[in-house]
Amino acid sequence: MAFLRFQYRLARIPLQLVEDIAVSQLDEQAPSRLAYEQFLIYCDRAAAYIFNDENAARRAADLKRHTAAVRILIARQQRRAHRDTVVLLAEQRARFVENRRRPTDRA
Repeated sequence: MAFLRFQYRLARIPLQLVEDIAVSQLDEQAPSRLAYEQFLIYCDRAAAYIFNDENAARRAADLKRHTAAVRILIARQQRRAHRDTVVLLAEQRARFVENRRRPTDRA
């Protein structure tokens, strides 16, 4: 198991390198970054379970906390945008109804 754990750590080096160089340059809310981070979480969780690797479990937990915070932020932004849209539509609907009720002078 120690040999397999070592092999996973070696395999994890290029993945970490990609994250450090390329993925970290992306916006935290970019879907591709979130997908790659989710992939790393799955890999680390699998390694933690299969190889009983505490370092992989810690990495997975840390990354999961980080991505969860980002996903909550995205959800809040989407909820705020939806609420603003609903408010705007309600205002427009009220103006429309008001304009329809007003008598018009048609020639």
